[in-house]
Amino acid sequence: MKVGFIGLGLMGNPMAKNILKSGFSLTAFNRTSSKTNELRKLGANIVKTPAELASESEVVITMVTAGNDVEQILFGKDGVVKGAEKGLIIIDMSTIGPTFAKKIADRLKKYHIDFIDAPVTGGVPKAITGELTIFIGGNPNVYKKVKKVLLSVGKTHFYMGKVGNGQATKIVNNQLHPAGIIALSEGMLLADSLGLPRKKVAEALGASPAMSPTMNMILPNYISNKYPLKFSIANLKKDVTLALQEMKKGKINLPVLRKTQSIYSKAIKKGLSGQDFSAIIKIIEK
Repeated sequence: MKVGFIGLGLMGNPMAKNILKSGFSLTAFNRTSSKTNELRKLGANIVKTPAELASESEVVITMVTAGNDVEQILFGKDGVVKGAEKGLIIIDMSTIGPTFAKKIADRLKKYHIDFIDAPVTGGVPKAITGELTIFIGGNPNVYKKVKKVLLSVGKTHFYMGKVGNGQATKIVNNQLHPAGIIALSEGMLLADSLGLPRKKVAEALGASPAMSPTMNMILPNYISNKYPLKFSIANLKKDVTLALQEMKKGKINLPVLRKTQSIYSKAIKKGLSGQDFSAIIKIIEK
């Protein structure tokens, strides 16, 4: 199966590498062309436009920032649909929310292009090892056709039903873990106030059922007071805002989600956009 991959950021680059390592023919495109150099050396075909990529692919994967970016890649000048043949399958693995996913799927129908929404969770470490968790929405028969491709980037799949349901599940996930990071940050600050050394607290918390895998992953950051970038505050704020939009659309009130979005928005205003999401402690401690 010929696979096209668009979006070679922190997550996309290792994902594309794993597809290539799994034996698939890979064509890649990225708006910043220098980010394609590594894949080129590994044997990927590098093209200049999404349209060219589509003409050489049976499956196109997009892994970009937001819904508007996906739309531009698919429908803009030199977009995927300009080079696509009937029967092309598009898998969006970005986090764009269920409303955008459904909108894009409907637009693609007139081009006779199938669409699967398959957002991922696990962060950069799991992207590198090919162990991402994938939430999938779309036609089950289309999913079966591309399952082997998806297995090359993540072994844990949850098929959630119709188009948009993968994104909806990711939204629930993204409502949970940023709130957990804020709680962990507060826990570290509480430990400081109680005179407890962070290293010992981290060791104790590591064995606690209250901790999530993400919390355990970033615990060393609070000991070293260094926050290597795994997932930016800007991207997490975007994801939390998507959850807030769906909350309002559903006419429900989720106070923790509102507060979480407010804290990450404050971090953006304070110039922390490009820092790792665990650096949110810098806002809370002030």
